Amino acid sequence: MRGIAEHLVQQGAKLVFANVFVQQIGVPLPAEPTLILSGSLVAKGLLSPVRIVAATVAASAVADTIWFLLGRRFGPAIGRLLRRRRPAAQVDDAPRSGSGWFERWGLRALLVAKFVPGAMQVIVPMAGARHVPFMVFFLYDLAGTIVWASLPITGGVLFHGQLEAVLRFFS
Repeated sequence: MRGIAEHLVQQGAKLVFANVFVQQIGVPLPAEPTLILSGSLVAKGLLSPVRIVAATVAASAVADTIWFLLGRRFGPAIGRLLRRRRPAAQVDDAPRSGSGWFERWGLRALLVAKFVPGAMQVIVPMAGARHVPFMVFFLYDLAGTIVWASLPITGGVLFHGQLEAVLRFFS
């Protein structure tokens, strides 16, 4: 674990950008541990908080824009694909699925969707397929990204002492 922290100090924003982008594009590789560790290193003065937040927001914006444009271009096909992939138990339970969230809450779903694995890969293309103006989508997406990223980064800043003890224990 300590090697990860040292690598993060050396690579900083690049590693955060890559991890967040990969997660937001749909690969099940959580970015939250990297963000927590980054917050801890920010508290120690080893990383720039501005660069970490900027890398997180930029990576998320790039990935979400890709999904939005895919939804805009292939909207009806994405809708059919999502209906096929949804388990039969969820067909009648629309609020549990990303598409149900979008139907019920519209773009406000973007404020919490990053907390639910896979929801962004459903809600964002639906916004594109519904021809939501890009700037309106982008503002909601930006707000959701800031809310999502602030929790693990702030947690790392606040609990850096405890994180250091955990890292010492495992090394």
